[in-house]
Amino acid sequence: MPAVLEKDNDGSVIYRVNIAEEKAIPEGEKEARPIGWSCYEVRTFAKPTKANLKRVFIRSVIDETAEFDLVNSYNKHVIGIAPDEKAVAEYKEYLKLTEDLDNQIISDLSHI
Repeated sequence: MPAVLEKDNDGSVIYRVNIAEEKAIPEGEKEARPIGWSCYEVRTFAKPTKANLKRVFIRSVIDETAEFDLVNSYNKHVIGIAPDEKAVAEYKEYLKLTEDLDNQIISDLSHI
């Protein structure tokens, strides 16, 4: 199994989440066998702290401009400038991602 955190030769650190074994049925066989691993990974040159890993992960999913747009669209809805239920749903989804990510990083760092 790949390491959750791994130092690379270039001085960076690779952070992996959702590591799962991949299986396949080889040609001519009936049973699935392990063939490798799948995961989502990000790379940072900063110290692998919770804050740094969270920042790198979030930036790999959404850039700053899109994140600000998400927050601004939600705020416009909340104060009544531009009602938009879709903005509320998207912002809730984003907040859920950040909460899940916080919990995952805390768990991962506590096992190192």
